[in-house]
Amino acid sequence: MNISLQSPSTESMPRLLELSKHMHDHEALSFDVEHVTSAFNFLIANPAHGDVFLIALEQDGEEEIIGFVVICYSFSIELGGRIAVIDQIFLSQDWRRQGVGSYVLPNIESHVQTRDCHAVILEVNIGNSGAREFYEQFDYMPRRQHCLMTKRMVR
Repeated sequence: MNISLQSPSTESMPRLLELSKHMHDHEALSFDVEHVTSAFNFLIANPAHGDVFLIALEQDGEEEIIGFVVICYSFSIELGGRIAVIDQIFLSQDWRRQGVGSYVLPNIESHVQTRDCHAVILEVNIGNSGAREFYEQFDYMPRRQHCLMTKRMVR
């Protein structure tokens, strides 16, 4: 089993959108294919704002895209400069708890260090204890005194 992170291509966009739809369904989020496609295309065309990676698995000479990661770049005075925000990370259900995430996360961290990031931030559903425990194994710490709040701006 060989795992790699790949940049999306025109040919892989349908699979990326399919996986994104699965993630939105899993998280009970609305999915607007035009909105999501536009957002992916923006990041792919503007790497200063973020990166999109496909998680590819090669096994027995066959390659399968089994997930994706979306990283956005921001800035934090508190954290000392440029930061990476893992906006979305999704792995197909069949590949969870198979060691894939343990490969992906350190590779994402290495990548964002090359982008001069001082910290990585990610969001985990408070009820997803499995994901929280996984990230804590990699020294991610919950900020229990903080509450993430969102206001969507309608265009």
